[in-house]
Amino acid sequence: MWPLLLSTVFVGALGLRTLEPPPPPSTSRADPEERWLDIRLDHFSAFNNDTFPMRYYYNDLLAFPNQRDNHIVIEVGGQWTISPEWVTGGLAFEIAEFLNAGVFYTEHRFYGLSRPTDDTDVDNLRYLTADQALGDLAQFIQHVKSENFQNGMYSGGKVVLVGCSYAGSLATWMRLGYPHLVDAVFSDSAPLQAQVDFVEYFEKINDVISEQGGSACVTAIAEAIAEIEALLATEVGANTISDVFNTCSPQQTNPMDASTLMYSITDTIAELVQYALPGNVSGACAALTDASESSAMRRLANFVNSYPSSQPCIRNSYAELVAGHTNTSFDAEDSETRLWTYQSCVQFGWFQSTNGEHHPFSNAVPLEFFQQMCLDFFSLYFNSNLTDAGVRRTNLFFGGMTHLPDHVVSVSGGADPWAPLGPTEADATPLSHVLLVPRASHCRAIHSTQDSETDEILEAKWEVINLISEIITGTRANSATGVFASLALVLCAVLSVIA
Repeated sequence: MWPLLLSTVFVGALGLRTLEPPPPPSTSRADPEERWLDIRLDHFSAFNNDTFPMRYYYNDLLAFPNQRDNHIVIEVGGQWTISPEWVTGGLAFEIAEFLNAGVFYTEHRFYGLSRPTDDTDVDNLRYLTADQALGDLAQFIQHVKSENFQNGMYSGGKVVLVGCSYAGSLATWMRLGYPHLVDAVFSDSAPLQAQVDFVEYFEKINDVISEQGGSACVTAIAEAIAEIEALLATEVGANTISDVFNTCSPQQTNPMDASTLMYSITDTIAELVQYALPGNVSGACAALTDASESSAMRRLANFVNSYPSSQPCIRNSYAELVAGHTNTSFDAEDSETRLWTYQSCVQFGWFQSTNGEHHPFSNAVPLEFFQQMCLDFFSLYFNSNLTDAGVRRTNLFFGGMTHLPDHVVSVSGGADPWAPLGPTEADATPLSHVLLVPRASHCRAIHSTQDSETDEILEAKWEVINLISEIITGTRANSATGVFASLALVLCAVLSVIA
């Protein structure tokens, strides 16, 4: 489980969920190129000249060879393994179509196959920071615009960065820190404010469940959590929980094991809301309030155990959690969550505790649970003082939510639990734009226009294309232009086959 650990998204979200590939779009290159670039290990030391191979994907969009421009669209990778679908589809690809640009997808250092060190030992993780990741992007952009790449094809081009969740944060911060290298940014669902205790996360989840599933659903969850907490007071009750929730280990009553169980349970609900499509929340609430099952706890257990991303059993042992996340192999099962936990402990916080007041989860997962993980995953040096200092530094360097750079187009979902830490429409300026999409969950605008579940999301995507086009070329695109561009792309491909 743990797909939302300290972040999420992503098998994704900021998180650790990977972005789901969109439907296969029209493209001239069925197999985009996987390439590698040697990147400096430490961009801030003149005495360290070590490098590592950073992976990226490239699609040069040769469907329009006679109209080729030298602009560059880069999808920025986050805390996940990159995949080639995102240079043949998604909104970054469509933006590149309109600009006749090359499209790239870069992999974040330490994630996927971009491994700067032999392992993820704490001493090596000092190179895992947002600052170093921005340096990677800067070096990458300079390389693509040099004469050494494609004979200087992109030497005079403008650069667009695209990112979702934490990758959207990086894209925004690139425009702030490297404005001479980045001309425009599209950022989807990106948190900009580092914060130790992200209590607003579950409060927003409460609001979304209430709006889409009804107050009875919120009440049912609260009743289930209360039942669980009561059972955790005794060994007999803990055994009942193990049976009902199919836990991986016999449930213990100590606070850390109790919080581990509760995090696994609340994490499933968080994932449901964070990535919800229309009808998902209301459908889940129908099961959570089903009167045919009298126990609210058993209804919740049935939902958690049947959730699509659920593992064979519910993770509930803190000792096993620590063992998995102290394995320093890049190939360890929990490697990516170990890496993202490190970033959370030293730079961002973003700990999704239940310390807030307006949600049905009691105080099942307190802030201290996450702070203890920082200590146990890494060392006693990683205490709350270190996290506090890292959060202050991040907000000082990148402005928090007090400054949205110019030429940034930011999309925020009205039903996204991460929205409280991102920019609002009030933060927009004459040279920056914030689009609020009602009912949208996390990272929905980054998908293809063909993959739009509501009219509002589709409209927002076209406005993103319009605004980025206007920044780069001085001319707005429009939906009709998009239709004709797609038809022209298909026609070009057909004619090339006939020829």
